[in-house]
Amino acid sequence: MDTLDMLIFYSFNLGIFTLIFFIAGLIKPKWPLFFMKEPTRFTVVIITTVMIMVVMTMYGEGNRKIRAEQARLERSKMVGTSQEPETPSPSEVKPKKTKPKKQAAPEDEIPQFDSVQDAIKAFEERQ
Repeated sequence: MDTLDMLIFYSFNLGIFTLIFFIAGLIKPKWPLFFMKEPTRFTVVIITTVMIMVVMTMYGEGNRKIRAEQARLERSKMVGTSQEPETPSPSEVKPKKTKPKKQAAPEDEIPQFDSVQDAIKAFEERQ
C-alpha cells in the first residue's frame, strides 16, 4: 500500500472504531469506558466528537497529499525530466563585453565664460 494512501486508510479505520465506540457508549457507557467508575453518555459524546474531528483531519490531509503528489508528477511529465530537481545550466554563448557609458563629469556642467564680467552677470541673474 502506498504511503500516501495510509492516512486515508487509517482515517476510515478510525471512523469505524469511532462509530462502534459511539453506539456502544450510548447503549451502555460502562462498556467502552470500563476504566471509569461512573461514565456518562455526555462523556461518550465528547470523546466521539473529538475522534470525528481527528478522522476528518486525517482524511483531508491524505487527500491533500495525494493531490500535491499528482500535481508534482504532472509537472515532471510536462518538463520531460525524471524525479531530479531542475538546475539551471550556464549558456554556451559568452556575453559581449560592453564599455560602461560615460557619465557626465562635474567639469562638463561648469559654464565657460570669456571674461570675469560675464561670470558676474550670470551669477547675478541666477540670484
